[in-house]
Formats: sequence, structure tokens, C-alpha cells
Amino acid sequence: MPGDLGFLRAAIFQQLKDRTEPLQIEEQHPQRPWLEWLGVPLRSGTCEVTAEPGKLNAGDLRAAGILPEVVYGCLVQTWWHPGQSDWVARTRSEIYACFDSSELEQPGWELTREALDSVNAYRLQELTPHELLEASREFWEGGCTETERMEGWLLLHLDGLQRLQDVADCLFPFLYQGDPRGALSDEEARQWLRIPSEVALSDATQILGPERVARLLGERSFS
Repeated sequence: MPGDLGFLRAAIFQQLKDRTEPLQIEEQHPQRPWLEWLGVPLRSGTCEVTAEPGKLNAGDLRAAGILPEVVYGCLVQTWWHPGQSDWVARTRSEIYACFDSSELEQPGWELTREALDSVNAYRLQELTPHELLEASREFWEGGCTETERMEGWLLLHLDGLQRLQDVADCLFPFLYQGDPRGALSDEEARQWLRIPSEVALSDATQILGPERVARLLGERSFS
């Protein structure tokens, strides 16, 4: 069952009202896996949360590569500052440190997908390359162990990352297992390997590793 954001937001605020206690919810409750994904402290018991259904659901957001902490922060943020148009999500520690439960009780404005995408892109810029690799693993397959090269490659793409799928896309040179594409022009090779326009092919070769580039493009020299 998709995670209903209306229910999840109400559940988060119910838990925030008494931060010393985990939220009570049945083990088989259909929304429990989504609360676990968001990192809400839980304990077994009868759930008394009621809420109007939301227009978005957590399943779609997860599939789109939105970080769970972004979803959590945005659900809370919509109730912090009604009417605010320019904002970024805060971490759970900031929520606990900056606000009393009485300040978190009045609903404000509707959370939109555009806002979530914007905050997610902002949040991805704050992650280290290693954190980006770990967070994006469900979006790519492969057994590449050259994490230092992968992290260096991610550093070149930070400005263009908006979702976790973008992380997986830029890792393509490390994950491709097909035949070499030796017939590509330099510009076609750049596009195929996801090389940013400001990065020289020679520099990209050093980061990816000459052996990998030879396997991807065949033995060739760049003009």
C-alpha cells in the first residue's frame, strides 16, 4: 500500500507531541513500513492517528529518488511556517532543538511535488560522495568496488543532482557491461559517458581510469 502523506504527517506530529515516547501503531498497519522508512520511532499498539488522504504518496516519492529525510522534513515544515514560499527542509535534530510541540500543531499549506524536488536537490548537495553512493544503491546494480573513483566521479556531477536516480545515471561508466563503443566521436563519447561540459576528456579519463575508458570506448586517442 502506498504511503499516504496525509496520514504520515499526522503520525509524525502525534509522535512529536511526546518526543520521549515512540508512536504507537499496530505491527501489521499498512502505513508502518513507510513510518519506518521516514525514521519515526515506533512501538506496537493500537494506532489512533486519523487524517485526510494526501494527494501525494510516499511510494511514488521513493521511486522518484526523494530522500526519506527530505520527505520527513518537508512534512513537518509545511506546518511550521504557513505561507512561506522559500524554504529548505530541516533535520530531525533541528526540529527537536528549535520547536516546541505547541508550535507544530497548526496546519499551513499543501506540500507539492515541485517543493519536494527542490528540497531534495538542495539536500543532495549537502551529502558526501560516499553518502550519495550509499543512498542511491537501490537505483543501480553492479559490483564495482572502486568507491574512491566513483566518489571522485560524483564530485564532478554534484551541481546537476536532483534525485537519487541522477546519481545512478552519472555512475553509468562504472556499471556498463556491454561492448565498447569505439565508433563514437569525441562529443558523442562525452555524452555517452556523462562527462560534464566543463571537464576535459583527458581529465575524465584519469578519474574513470584509463583501463575502464579503453573497455568502454576501445583503444583510441582523443582529438
